[in-house]
Formats: sequence, C-alpha cells, structure tokens
Amino acid sequence: MNKQMDALKTIGEVSKELNIPSYIIRFWETKFQKLKSIKRINSHRYYSKEDILFLKYLNKLISEEGYTIKGVQKHLQKDKDLIFVSYEEEYLELLKEIKTDINNIINEK
Repeated sequence: MNKQMDALKTIGEVSKELNIPSYIIRFWETKFQKLKSIKRINSHRYYSKEDILFLKYLNKLISEEGYTIKGVQKHLQKDKDLIFVSYEEEYLELLKEIKTDINNIINEK
C-alpha cells in the first residue's frame, strides 16, 4: 500500500526512502531548526513532504558536497528564504495532459 504524496511519513519510512539511518535524522533535528518532525502522543516522529525534501537537501550537502554541519548551518543562514518544493504534482498533471493529447490524436485517425 502506497501512501499519498502529501501524507505524513514515519521516521522509519523516511529513513528507508532516503537511505539515511534514523539516528542521523534525529541528530539533524537537533542541529537544524527548519527540520521539525511532528511528534504524536506515542512519541513517534512524522515528517511532511517539505521535511523530506529538506532532508534530501541536507543529505546532498553533507554526503555529496562535503559540507560539515556548521557549514550547512552557515549556508542555510545565507539562504534564509530557501523553500523546498516538489514539482511532482505538476509533472503528473503535465503527463496526464500529454496522455490526453496523444489519445485525442490517435482517436482522430
């Protein structure tokens, strides 16, 4: 069963999806104020789509570009207005439109 794209995900699901250990995600929560999981009564952490996009960005900066935690913090201070968005919905809508156009062309013949 797949969750909808906007559904909250548990730390385990996020960890598996991004291939980042959950203890790293919990550590990053202590270092980056922008990363705020939702904690339910059962103390489980849940992450929004924006949180997941931010985690991907952090992972890229640290793992691929070699930033340190302090380096990332400074980088984020420079770009305070940095917004993490996903264009998945727009791409899906565009693909639906293309599919409709193709079906219309096929049916015209």
